[in-house]
Amino acid sequence: MQIDGGKKLTFLLAFCVFIAALGPFQYGYTIGVLNVPQQVLKRFYSESYFSIFGVELGSDQFTILWSCTVSIYCLGGLVGSLLVGPLTGSFLGRKWTMVSINLLSVSGALLMWGSKMQTSFQMIIVGRTIMGVHNGCALMVASMYLAEVSPPNLRGAIGTTPPVFLTIGILVSQILGLQQILGSEERWPYLLGFYVIPAVLQSSCMMFLPESPRCLLIDKDDPEASRRALVKLQGAHINQDVYMQEMKTEHENELKEPKMSLLALIKSRSLRPQLLICVLVWLGQPFSGVAAILFYSTSIFLQAGVPGEFSDYGTIGVGGINVLATVASMMVVDRAGRKALLLWGVAIMAFSFAVLTVTLGLTENLFCECGCQQGRWSTGVLDSAGACVLPNATGDPNTTMSTAAPFVDPYQWIAYLSIVFVIIYIIAFAIGLGPIPYIITGEMFRQGARPAAFMIGGSANFVANGVVGLVFPILQARIGALTFLIFMAVCVLLCIFVAVKVPETKNKTFEDIQKLFGVQDDASGEAPIGISNDAYWGTTYL
Repeated sequence: MQIDGGKKLTFLLAFCVFIAALGPFQYGYTIGVLNVPQQVLKRFYSESYFSIFGVELGSDQFTILWSCTVSIYCLGGLVGSLLVGPLTGSFLGRKWTMVSINLLSVSGALLMWGSKMQTSFQMIIVGRTIMGVHNGCALMVASMYLAEVSPPNLRGAIGTTPPVFLTIGILVSQILGLQQILGSEERWPYLLGFYVIPAVLQSSCMMFLPESPRCLLIDKDDPEASRRALVKLQGAHINQDVYMQEMKTEHENELKEPKMSLLALIKSRSLRPQLLICVLVWLGQPFSGVAAILFYSTSIFLQAGVPGEFSDYGTIGVGGINVLATVASMMVVDRAGRKALLLWGVAIMAFSFAVLTVTLGLTENLFCECGCQQGRWSTGVLDSAGACVLPNATGDPNTTMSTAAPFVDPYQWIAYLSIVFVIIYIIAFAIGLGPIPYIITGEMFRQGARPAAFMIGGSANFVANGVVGLVFPILQARIGALTFLIFMAVCVLLCIFVAVKVPETKNKTFEDIQKLFGVQDDASGEAPIGISNDAYWGTTYL
């Protein structure tokens, strides 16, 4: 059944989209907030560690401690994503879940804000863990809510709002993290406490906005409230009967099966193809390398030979382009289709990592002609601080100045080529693998299975983010630029999977999408008789 949605986006629906997206905004802020001011925070960690334990923090210890700080929110995110199912059904619903979980956001923000006064780096770690619980739940709930309040003709565009606001959150954190704004020795606690503003704004507004019509009808069994919410969100001009009938059809199908738990969804043969697709694209996000880029782009630029004063601005530039590209994806996703954007995006990401591996490898070993350069000295080799001297140049390795000619680096263009391909990678990610998982997870499952699907996908994503955030600095120190070959291989494998197994879902109702996988009106845990999804997926289940 095709539904002709209203072409106009009502003011109330647009406002609901904005307020709901403040949850993903906070998630993006968590991802990027430690990137730019990391040197200031690292000094605080050293001072705090010494004041608590009375010993200096060693280099290896610091690498592990900082990696844990960066990635610890993923542990909380795993817990938060597992709360989605219990909270968003008949207990709280989508709306009140978004309102209530901001208590976690405010608590985590206050802990991190007070860490400097208490000279306790542990408060930052605990605060980021609590923020992770909020982020994991908020991201999934916002995606569910927006998928359910959107008319079919706008579902793709509105469905990309969470990743758009996530990228805006990353960019805002990077801008505020500049030393001239909140990234200084005196002001960084306010940088880590900034979460309070979007959290309070979202909760204070969301409590007055409509609940998802689908949630009211299917989870709370209130058809009149569902109709009222539908009219408020999409306008009185819509064909209410058609929309209500589509939701009732879904509701009737839901009544034929119990509410799906995590275990039930995993065991369901008829939903296994959809589940595997969603899990793999959610895993593909961090394992494709974007977690490393977003967590450590400043360090990557320094490794590439970009001067320190420009690396922070390079990181902000990448964040800005990430936002613009994600917005562009939002505009074309309902015309270009989910599969095409995902396929081309992942392919370009793989190519970008191939080039980035070469450029970073060259900057690790290139000789350059130099005379005067501040930083660490190495004999004829450009190191990560951009310091070098040729054997025939004059200069004392124990000083910061050479008496030879002014610094000339004929290979500096390679460093900036690395920035170019990081930008190309981010654009490719932002139009494909960034927003599409949010959309297809909301589209490929019925109401009863949707919360469990978001729980599984979100949990997989947070685990993978944590692994990449923890392991990447160690791999980078051990094998250097070759680390990016691992990410390239993941992109190649994911590209093949998308080309072969992911269907196109644009402009289709939830029921139409189920039929793509051989799941028809019989909504039991098994595929209908004679309509097995083996025809779509093949006879082997992974």
